[in-house]
Amino acid sequence: MKNEPLLIQIPVPNGNYEVCVTIKAHEDTVFSLLSQSRRFMAQNVEIKKNSEMDITFIANVCDVHKRDAEYQNVENVSIYIMCDGDITATAAVSPITVPTIYIAGDSTVTDQPAEYPYNPLSTYCGWGQMFPQFLKNGIAVSNHAQSGSTTQDFKDINWTAFKDKIKEGDYLIVEFGHNDQKVDVLDAHGGYADNLRYYVNFAREHGATPILCSPINRIIFQEDGTLLNLLGEYRNAVKSVAEEMNVAFIDLWTRTTEYFEAAGPVKSWGFFWGNGTDRDYTHTNDIGGNLIARFVAQEMIKQNVPIAGFIKKDMLYIEPVFADEGDKPDNAEELTHIKTIGLVNIPASELANLDNDIDKI
Repeated sequence: MKNEPLLIQIPVPNGNYEVCVTIKAHEDTVFSLLSQSRRFMAQNVEIKKNSEMDITFIANVCDVHKRDAEYQNVENVSIYIMCDGDITATAAVSPITVPTIYIAGDSTVTDQPAEYPYNPLSTYCGWGQMFPQFLKNGIAVSNHAQSGSTTQDFKDINWTAFKDKIKEGDYLIVEFGHNDQKVDVLDAHGGYADNLRYYVNFAREHGATPILCSPINRIIFQEDGTLLNLLGEYRNAVKSVAEEMNVAFIDLWTRTTEYFEAAGPVKSWGFFWGNGTDRDYTHTNDIGGNLIARFVAQEMIKQNVPIAGFIKKDMLYIEPVFADEGDKPDNAEELTHIKTIGLVNIPASELANLDNDIDKI
């Protein structure tokens, strides 16, 4: 997309809203529809010249409180239409009472912004902002994940914007690990696990359903084609707490490890941020965020999590990707860099962290 998205804003108080967007096309084109802080509601929809299309979705309007920032009141339904073609659009909103999926997490989950001209390969994306498009109307998504956040940061700060809004029938999805791993008191089976228990207990006390996710894996390849295991113990801690407390467990560490090891060190980069010269091994782009959101939805269906009834099952196909013969890892700079940083909560025998956390977006 070459231009800034078309923006429609409608002032409303916090809450859930049914939104109907009417799009009129003046030429054949393709559009994507987003809401709030770049949450995808519909992606790559074709529309013909001189035709009109209505798209209805559920938007959640909720205040936010980010680390290193003041509490922010959110006072609009915001609708963004990404399209290179000539279109016009109108929108109408009405309050609706539906369950809300609240999401707590870090940069791999958060609503990331985009730069324009738009390029899905070089646009950071958390899976939480891709997830809404896979849901039928009747449930809302409120994503409060933040780059650089730990389970403790989130509990102390981000949590304040919505913890009093969680109610019976809602859901709380929790995914952390990448930043907890850098803090000595948040070791996998210590402070990290204790914070996971806190979120589970809080959700249940308010009649909501907790869901725990293991962190996605980083794509740091070793010479044998396997991914360097920097987060496996945090995955194990999530699984342990989920079993202990009888909570649904979405094992994104395993799903991402299996998928990217099959894809190999060359093709895996297509799912992570890159601009042609620099690249990222932790943070997905829009293509990777879309992929991982599908992993989440598939796992919810497999485990019969109540949200499964709202998932558009016909949208979840994932095409397997396999490495070509001879694909080799090219992590020389990254492997040199991680040796200089170190993480406090991984075995001394392991290489350390090479994250460039994007804390300010």
